[in-house]
This record gives sequence, C-alpha cells and structure tokens, in this order.
Amino acid sequence: MTQVSSLYLHVPFCKHLCNYCDFYKKLYDPNSNQIEDFHQFLSESWQRHDILMQEQNISWAPLKTLYLGGGTPSLWGTKGAAFLGNWLKERLTLSAGAEFTMEIDPGTWSTEMLSAWKEIGLNRISIGTQTLDPNFIQIMDRSHSLDESYSLLDYCHQNDWNFSLDFLLGLPFSREKQRNIETELNRLLSYQPKHISLYILNARSKYPHSQSMPDDEFIREEYLFVSEYLRKLGFVHYEVSNFALPGFESKHNMKYWQGQAVAALGPTGTGYFPQAEGQALRYKWKVSKAELEKEELGPKETALEEIYLTLRTNFGWAPRQLTPALQELFKRWEVLNYGEFRDGKIKLGSLGYLMLDSLMDDLFRLGI
Repeated sequence: MTQVSSLYLHVPFCKHLCNYCDFYKKLYDPNSNQIEDFHQFLSESWQRHDILMQEQNISWAPLKTLYLGGGTPSLWGTKGAAFLGNWLKERLTLSAGAEFTMEIDPGTWSTEMLSAWKEIGLNRISIGTQTLDPNFIQIMDRSHSLDESYSLLDYCHQNDWNFSLDFLLGLPFSREKQRNIETELNRLLSYQPKHISLYILNARSKYPHSQSMPDDEFIREEYLFVSEYLRKLGFVHYEVSNFALPGFESKHNMKYWQGQAVAALGPTGTGYFPQAEGQALRYKWKVSKAELEKEELGPKETALEEIYLTLRTNFGWAPRQLTPALQELFKRWEVLNYGEFRDGKIKLGSLGYLMLDSLMDDLFRLGI
C-alpha cells in the first residue's frame, strides 16, 4: 500500500483582494461565521478524502511536510491553531523533524497567533513581502504597509524563525519609476532569510496595469541579475522560482517537483497520487462544497510532467533514451548557455530556467 506523508491545506481568507492575484480567496470578515464554515468544510472533505484514499489503496504516514497556503492562512489566527491542532491529533501525526509551513502576509499576524501555531508544530514561515518599495506596494494593490513588512521581518529575524520571502519581478511601471531591485534585495537580505521565492508577475488581460508592464528583455535582465546576485551570496538556484541557502530548500514543494504523493484539502486544494505503471491521479477540491474533481493521468502525461518538473530543478532530467537528436539538442543548449549535459543529465541554469517553455517546445519538435 502506498503511503502519503505530505499535506497541502488551502486557507482562502484574505483581508484584501489584490488586483493581480489569481489564487482562490474570499474577503475575510471577522464578524462572520466564515471560520466555522471553513472548519465544517474541512471536516466534510476529510470524509470524502478518506474514501478517495481507500479507492486508491493509499494510507497516511506521519507527515513529513505540512503546508498552509492561500489566501492568507495567518488570518485563520489562534482559532485555526486550536482547531488544526486538535484535528491533527485525531487523524494524523507530525513526524520528528517535519517541515510545517504557513504563508503570512505582513499586517496579518500577532505574537500571540504565532506562539499558538508554534505550539502545534509550525516551524517555517513564507512571507508575502513582494516588494520593499512603497510606491510599488501601492501599485500592486497590497493591503500592507512598508512598516508592517519591517515589523514582521524584524520579529522573524530576532526570534530565529526559518522563513522565506516572496519577491516579485516584472512589476508595472518598473522602468518608468526606476525600481531599484538591488536596494530592495539588500534590505531584505539584512534580515537573513534562508529562502527566497522569485516570481515574475503574469498580468491577466483585465489587469488594471496590463498596458504598463515591462517588456520581456527588461524582465530577463531583472531575473538574471537577481539570480546572479543571490548565487554570489551562497544561495542555490534550485528551482525556476526558488533560491535557498544549502539545506533550506522547501521540502514540501520538492515533493511536487519530484512527482511524489501530496494530499490536499481546502477549496481549490490540489493533490497528486502517483500510481503503478506510470499512472497518476490528480484531484482538486471544489470551492462551494466538499466535493472533488479527478483527473486520471496516463504514462504519456506523467512522462511529460516528469520532464518538465525535473527540468525546473537543479536535479536535472535524465532521458530514458539518449538519441543522437537529443545529444545534438543538448549541445546547442550548452552553446546558448541554457544548461549543462553531464553524467547522463541535462541541468538547466538560470537562463535555461527563464527559457523553459521554449526548451520544452524544442523537445516536442523531437517527438519527446
């Protein structure tokens, strides 16, 4: 019987709906019954999830990773810590040394809240800083202030939390307002984060500032500058959007990139269960009721996902069959400084990560 030791839990509350964000969320009203309704949703979905696991012949192992994403999970507050702590005791256990992560936005936390979560095992924080330029905080429609960012960063640094920072590139008006990402990075790094997630803003057609986005060449320069800057300081660019000091990579996200089993709960939470003979099941929770949608993946789909996901990381992709056409393609990628082929694996570098979609097209043209 297959066992699953990782759980993603989607907490949908947000105190403000930022105009660029595509994740499922709902405006949080502390005077409503939203939290109680969410608890009911989790209880009902657990029963449905238990049936799914029985159908797939999968059982729980002590959790090695638990990740609370959103939304803004920190708005779950002390009520959430009490609920989840009891809920886990009844159903699951955290293994020794488990990585337990919560996403937190500045201005949505308190020392009491963090203490309550720490008591039930929270040991890693992902902070939604995005930018430290007050002009761009406003442009990005963020609900927090610069002082609130500094307050949370100060607390995490002084209390020796293992924390990660989100940093956004490709922001509207970046060229016109001369955004100085080096200054922002220096300020962020002064708090000694162990991990940085670097994202490029992907503006929707209806995004209010869609006509003011920087061009691809500008974004390329930003991305490569940040990558080189962080690598010189000892960070490993271990995935397209992620940098970590050695040993502080996100264990939870590595599960996804390595195609391992990850269970999920909460509205729009998406889980993945690998099966025998190259098969896999992906499932996603609906938002209005505790029901899920299932997607069966066959050997072709899982093989393509393996290529894409391993190319995203510094593990690299080892082709099952190294054809002359593939060898020639890898040589061309090396000449273009996209990556390096060694010991039967092609490993992309920062430029290769940036060009990943185009590189996948190269593979498709070879019939991969």
